[in-house]
Amino acid sequence: MKKLLIIAGAILSLSAKEIILTSKQLNELGITTAPLSATTALSQSNLPATVVIPPRQLSIAASMHEGVVHKVFVGVGDSVKAGQTVATVSSTEGLTLQREYLQTATRLERLQALVKKDETLFKEGIISEREYLKSKQEVSLLSAELAEKKASMKMMGVSPSKTGVMNMTGAIKAPASGIILEQTALLGQKVDAMSPIYKIADLSTLWLEIQAPSSITKKLNLGDTIQTNLGATAKIIKISSGVELQNQSVIIRAVVLSGRELLRPGQFVQASIQTPATQSIVVPKNGIIRNKGKSVIFVKTARGFHPVEVTIVKEECSTFIITGALKGNEQVAVRGMVPLKGMWLENGDDSK
Repeated sequence: MKKLLIIAGAILSLSAKEIILTSKQLNELGITTAPLSATTALSQSNLPATVVIPPRQLSIAASMHEGVVHKVFVGVGDSVKAGQTVATVSSTEGLTLQREYLQTATRLERLQALVKKDETLFKEGIISEREYLKSKQEVSLLSAELAEKKASMKMMGVSPSKTGVMNMTGAIKAPASGIILEQTALLGQKVDAMSPIYKIADLSTLWLEIQAPSSITKKLNLGDTIQTNLGATAKIIKISSGVELQNQSVIIRAVVLSGRELLRPGQFVQASIQTPATQSIVVPKNGIIRNKGKSVIFVKTARGFHPVEVTIVKEECSTFIITGALKGNEQVAVRGMVPLKGMWLENGDDSK
């Protein structure tokens, strides 16, 4: 009953922004204070991330024609160099192309001999210039056809034969240097034209794709540093302007700067993002009261307490990191919060 009378007396002494209490009332209500402390601590968030390979560093070694995988020379995890033969594919299509190439080459040799003869006849005035030019044009057309067939044979990994002995096995070559990431066709397997046999990755550069709440991305900038739980570090190179439909997260892309040997493509890791907290202040957990979404502390004044609304930045073991209209060295109430909250609400929740 005595406490209720004291509280009632205090309510009569409320100003627009201040709860006025005497020393005696403070003792009776059991209100004690503790100092705030400013901090330059970093706000840290641990977020899920996936190790990915930049698309420009992926390539495939594919069969350019239908056939059967005849030999494989490398396996998953092996290093290869650009132009290295990684497999061979046997195909009758290769035989057909070689036969057509040899036939075209033979025709071209005969036609070139005729052109030389026509050139002599033209110079002697026996045939017209028109007939001579027509023969030269036929040679040009046939030369282009032969070059086309030769290019097709090269794409198939079949070498032109000068002896007439044809080979039905074509070599599949690595288009770029890297690591064999995946083998998609096995020995003896039938493959179609353009079927991939190996996926090759250049692992000299890796990315982290991090899923982050939009509230965190507002505090981030390109170039900010990221740490992973495995010890690798990365730098932010892109912050997505959209959100993922499944979980409403924003994708942050970071390029790995150090510790690439600790990571594997497709691996899930924890990414630690640190952002400086602007003038953050530490307050004991029991120094904050909440009401209708507001977080309020009671700052000690010469006559009592002044309610101040704050924003909680981070929760720690026994304290909160907050921001608000504070210097960081104020005394705030940490005990006797129930009567203070009652007087604050009675006064109309006028906190600033």
